[in-house]
Amino acid sequence: MQQVMRFISGALSVYMILIFIRVLMTWFQGANYGRAMEILRSVTDPYLYWFRRFPFLRAGSMDFSPLAALIVLVIILNITNRLALTGSISLGIVLAIIVGSIWGAVGWVLTFFFILVLIRFITLLFRASMVSPFIQTLDIIIAPILRYFSRVILRGQNVTYQTGLALSGAILLLTRLLGNLVFYQIQGLLASLPF
Repeated sequence: MQQVMRFISGALSVYMILIFIRVLMTWFQGANYGRAMEILRSVTDPYLYWFRRFPFLRAGSMDFSPLAALIVLVIILNITNRLALTGSISLGIVLAIIVGSIWGAVGWVLTFFFILVLIRFITLLFRASMVSPFIQTLDIIIAPILRYFSRVILRGQNVTYQTGLALSGAILLLTRLLGNLVFYQIQGLLASLPF
């Protein structure tokens, strides 16, 4: 059983790398990658398309379906790794793996947006050109977060863009840090369950 789990873990690891490469390739539209890209698409797209059918995985121009697809694979990979290592697993360990994997992905997204907000805040401090394609792209990506925090936290009050960025960055960072404390405690409790 442990040998089979090791093989499955290896196969899942390779498949996750292929999906990651496929997702990166979508960032460079128009490039011709030839036959290798066709093979990669045929291997990864059926799995990725299954997650794209869920509308709640899209927020504005952001598509989180590849992240959800990778979370599922990470959960399965962690379960198979555990089985390969120990030969057994409990429901508590499975729940701890699920919670840890989901929080890992959410934490990654929070950190990603925090970094983008921080970069935009710094460019604003140094008065970078507003017509720069990089700055415009940053503004498009972080606009939904700024609107959400303005609506929920500030209850629609008008604040400067700089204040909105600072507040959003602080909320993202605080959520990430507090989430680490809470979810690691939950994960530890679940892992120690006797069943």
